[in-house]
Amino acid sequence: MKTFSLFSNSYSIVIGSCIALLMLACSEHNVATTVPPANNENVESVEARPLTILSSSYSREMDKTRVAKFKNSQNADNADFVSPLFGLSTAPNGDILIADAGAGVVTLDSAPVISLPGITDMSPIGRGEMWAIKGLSGSPGDDTGQALYRLSRGNSRVLVDLFEFEKSQNPDGENLIDSNPFDVQSLGGGSALVVDAAGNDLLEIDRQGNVKVVAVFPNELVSTDNFKGLMGCPASGVPLCELPDLLPAQPVPTSIAIGPEGHYYVGELKGFPAPINESNIWRISPDASGAKCGSSPDCVKVFDGGFTSIIDMRFDSDGKLHIAELDEQSWFAVEVLAPAALSGGTINSCDLDAVSCSEVASNIPILTALAFGKDGTLWATRNALIPGLAEVTAINQ
Repeated sequence: MKTFSLFSNSYSIVIGSCIALLMLACSEHNVATTVPPANNENVESVEARPLTILSSSYSREMDKTRVAKFKNSQNADNADFVSPLFGLSTAPNGDILIADAGAGVVTLDSAPVISLPGITDMSPIGRGEMWAIKGLSGSPGDDTGQALYRLSRGNSRVLVDLFEFEKSQNPDGENLIDSNPFDVQSLGGGSALVVDAAGNDLLEIDRQGNVKVVAVFPNELVSTDNFKGLMGCPASGVPLCELPDLLPAQPVPTSIAIGPEGHYYVGELKGFPAPINESNIWRISPDASGAKCGSSPDCVKVFDGGFTSIIDMRFDSDGKLHIAELDEQSWFAVEVLAPAALSGGTINSCDLDAVSCSEVASNIPILTALAFGKDGTLWATRNALIPGLAEVTAINQ
């Protein structure tokens, strides 16, 4: 089976070519004429993956006058980020660190900490030392140096080649051999957690580069209504309006947060057909090994959907989980139809005991990451994929 992604080598998005790719991807599965199975067991997904916006080489040009402002924020001092911006972390000295994929690890004023182009996230260990990951910087299936690094006082060292791991192990069993490590969380100096958005798995990797598969996330049947709405169906008359009501989607896990009780929490972006309110949050036991999420008691849903295109998560000092959604209209609106279709991203604060959430901020254009400062300030990216507009801002809570 071939695989297709909404990805252009020139990094400019042209809706006509995207439609052509999606039609070709759908034809591989006969999705226009075949009714999917009634459950989500062993469903095969359409591999039109949202990896353009998760690629460290992504660069988005758009009319800057049409990028929305958002509520409940205060701008940080102007900084000159290369962009795109992905992860945010807090250093032991209180500095907010930014994974600027065009440069490496930088601070709020864009001062360089260490050069690592292609970085998608970092997680400090101690003063001057951290874990970092490089993600995909090409087309899906490419080996572009996806890896976990150990950074120490200006030096970087590759611990494990994650594309080679995916190639040899392929934990999710998808036909395409693909890797895009997107989030890393330190477990101390001895190991770190890495979530692979293309591999659909959660990994634990020690300082010698040994890899353990902690959990694998399943495909699920999701509605095509949002995609059809964004494409103007039925009035537009495009062939993709004939998609069935449901299609199997890959989970595309993008975010890890470690709970105060020690469990691991993973959020999903959710792949094509880019549904709304279908991104899950999973809770994984720290003792899990090879857990098949949805069937293993070591990996269960905390939220069965209810979110759209989760891109990052963080716990605050009170134990509430803060969840960043890329855009309320899904990643497809950002990747293909922006700026006209953008609704903006949202940050929600969730009480996991009560399983309830409240909105902290909304209408954030192209939100990709968040972090809490040592003083409790909530920081977030906005316009994170747009050269010249990407910034990090404090959120008024």
